Order: sequence, then structure tokens, then C-alpha cells
Amino acid sequence: MQTEVWKGTLTDQEGTVCCPSFLLLGAGGYDFIEHDGLLEEKKGRQHIEDIATEDIVLMETSDFLIPSPIAGSHSHMMEQSNVLRGQLSSLAHLIFRSRLLIGLVILFSAGTIYFASTAEAAGIDLGVTAQKAWDSVLNKADAQTKLTLKQAYDKVGNWKTQEQVWEQKIKTLHVANTAELERLRVEIRQTDDAKVAALAEKVKQTQARYEPLFALYSSVNRQLDAAKAIKNKEWSAAIRTQAETLRPVVKLAREDIRIKKKELAEARKRKSAEIKRLRAMLAGADSAKKQIQPAKKQASLAKERYSNALQQFKQSTKQSQTSRVLSSLNTLASAAEKWAGTKQSIHTLEQNVSTTYVKVRQEIAKRPK
Repeated sequence: MQTEVWKGTLTDQEGTVCCPSFLLLGAGGYDFIEHDGLLEEKKGRQHIEDIATEDIVLMETSDFLIPSPIAGSHSHMMEQSNVLRGQLSSLAHLIFRSRLLIGLVILFSAGTIYFASTAEAAGIDLGVTAQKAWDSVLNKADAQTKLTLKQAYDKVGNWKTQEQVWEQKIKTLHVANTAELERLRVEIRQTDDAKVAALAEKVKQTQARYEPLFALYSSVNRQLDAAKAIKNKEWSAAIRTQAETLRPVVKLAREDIRIKKKELAEARKRKSAEIKRLRAMLAGADSAKKQIQPAKKQASLAKERYSNALQQFKQSTKQSQTSRVLSSLNTLASAAEKWAGTKQSIHTLEQNVSTTYVKVRQEIAKRPK
């Protein structure tokens, strides 16, 4: 009887379980839709009821939450039923929140472990033997000295991590700059190609259109010469009249062709000037590129100094002299800082190259298509 009442209450409340949507969406492949400010279960209704019912039956049999009903008046039973309904609603919320809270805790713990392992991975690569010697130095040092040593060690690790970060940024930016340079060169070379091609085609079409007129005019002139040769005045007069009629038309046609050829020549001239201007802008990156080579040499020297300092640090750990270990760590930190600084300088130069390419790109984009 009591179990049936609880199941009925679940049926009444099954469509209006109120809890954060992002939590419900993680409840294992069930879909929920929003309706009148509430979240309505679409596919997981039976699953939720089964879970809640199983938990309630367990509590009923153990008399942990709600005692067995006692004999009483009908009003007393109704009041108890209402109380049970209220308790059941709170229980349903508690079941959902407990299960989903566990999932969130697991996700948070996984993220914490990942970031902790990542942070721990950054540092000095000592190798097994050197690592044991370093651990031995720390174990023998007092608390304050141990803290100082760890701080110096972490400082080296931080600079080494920065060097790696700058190196990756340099590689990524250099690849992007190289690809952009090739694209810009192609686009600059193709500047106004469409305009020039259109004007050249227009000249060709115009010449073809007037070709019959020019052929006719040449033919009339040859006939006029022939008439003059045989001294036929009537024929000469007739041919001369025809030639004089065609002469202004031919003149206009030749002027039309001349104008179009002039437009084509001017377009080609503008194209050459624009290509020259854009290439000059593109060459603005050459200064930064030239500085990158000596900067790389500086980075190589800094890397060599770091390697030497690292060897000195490893030697000092074998001798287990705290003062020498700390001194070698400070030297190693200084070398790592300079190494990271050279990589940052190279990255800055690559950024200057990229900035130049961006300006050229903007100039190309501004030109009318």
C-alpha cells in the first residue's frame, strides 16, 4: 500500500523534476526539453522512475526514513500521505543531486590530475642518476635550505618552459609567414590581371569589328589608283566620291582603336607601378628577416651556455655541497633566462615580418576588383 502511494507520487512529479539543465544533460543519454519554465523528460522517464523506486523500496524495508503506517483515522492517513509526498519530492531531488555530484567530482579530479601532471612535467631534464643525486641533496638539507634550493630549481624550470613555449610559437608563426609570403607574391604578380585582360580583349574585338571597313576602304583606294592610271575621269570621280565618304568613318574607327589601345597601355603601366609598390612594401620585411639569422646564432650560444651550466649543476649534486649546488642552480637559471630571452627576440622579429605581410594584405584588399 505504502509503496503504491510513493509510486503514484512519482508519476505525478515525473514530468516536472526541477534541476539545472546542464546536470540533466549528463544523465546518460536521455533528452530533456524545456516547457513552461520546467524541464520535461522526453526519453528517460522510465529509467528515472526505476532508480527512484528502487531506492525508496530499500528505505521502506529498512525503516530508515519513513516508519510503517499505524492504524488511525482517515484524515490522519491523508495527512500522512501528504507528508510522504513532500518527503518523496525532496528524496527525488536528493537522489539526482547525489549521483550527478559524484560525476562532477570525478571530472574535476581528472582535470586537477591532468594540470598537476602537466605542471610537474615542466622543469629540468636531469636523467635518473642526476635526479637521485639532486634528491639526496634535498634530503640532507635543512628546511630553509631545502626551500631555497627548490625555489632556485623551480626558477630554472620556469625559464626552460618559457624557452619551449617561445620555440613553439616561433615555429608556428614562421610556417604561417612562409605560406603568406607565397600567397602575397602570387597575388601581387596577378595585380589588375583581369582589368588588363578585359581591355586587351576589347582592343581585339574593336579591331575585328572595323576590319571589314578597313578592307573596303583599301579596296576603294586601289580602284581609285587604277582609274587614275587609265585616265578614266568618270570612273575616277565615282571612286573618289566613295573614298571621300568612307574617309571620315575610317578616321573615327582608327581613333576608336587608338583610344582603346591607349587605355590598355595605361592599365599596363598602372599594373607595373602597383606591382612595384606592393613588392617594395613586401620587402619591408627583409630587415627583420636579416636580423633573425644573428638572433638564431645568439640562441644557439645561449643553448650551449645552458648545457654547460647544466653539466656543472649535475657535477655539484654529486659532490653534495649545498652552497655549490645553489650557486650552480643560480648560474643555470641565468643561462635559461638568456636562452628564453633570445627565443622571445626571434619571435618578436617574426611578428614584425607578420605585421608587414598584414599591411600588404590590407593594401591588396583595398584595391578595386
